[in-house]
Parts: sequence; structure tokens; C-alpha cells
Amino acid sequence: MTKLDTVAEGLVDQFFAQGQSATAQAKRWADAGELDRLTVSQLRLWAANRVLDAPAWPTGSGAARATALKERDVLIGWLEAHGYRALA
Repeated sequence: MTKLDTVAEGLVDQFFAQGQSATAQAKRWADAGELDRLTVSQLRLWAANRVLDAPAWPTGSGAARATALKERDVLIGWLEAHGYRALA
């Protein structure tokens, strides 16, 4: 497992921890490490929203936005590398 895998999987875990933990998709991720297409679409939107919300983070808007952008790119790259596609 690479550092990028760790970052991406941590972001997926964070997504489920923030209000999605009781869903069937969260159980599927926890049990089998699998994501369905709807969840992939939701993850992509969630990652994009994190970039938009970054200026409100206490760490400062510039650094927070740069971090959120990097994490979004890692997550999307990881999803695509593992064959996960969003809904069209």
C-alpha cells in the first residue's frame, strides 16, 4: 500500500464517518473495501465541496485550500486507478 492509497482510503473513511456511517454503502466499504457508483459520485462531490469549504478552515484559507485540492486529486486518481467510475 502506498502513501497515496493511505490518504485516499482515509478520505473515504472520513466521508463515511461524517454522516454516512449507518448506510449499507459504509458497511460494504468496511467489510469488503468496495464502493458502488452512487457512492463514488458522492465522494467526488464531497471532495469538491471540501475545496470550496477550505477557506473557512481554521488553518488558513491558502494552506487549507491547497491541502484540500491535493487530497481531492489523490482521491479522484485513486478511484480511477481502482476502476471506480462515477454515475454519468
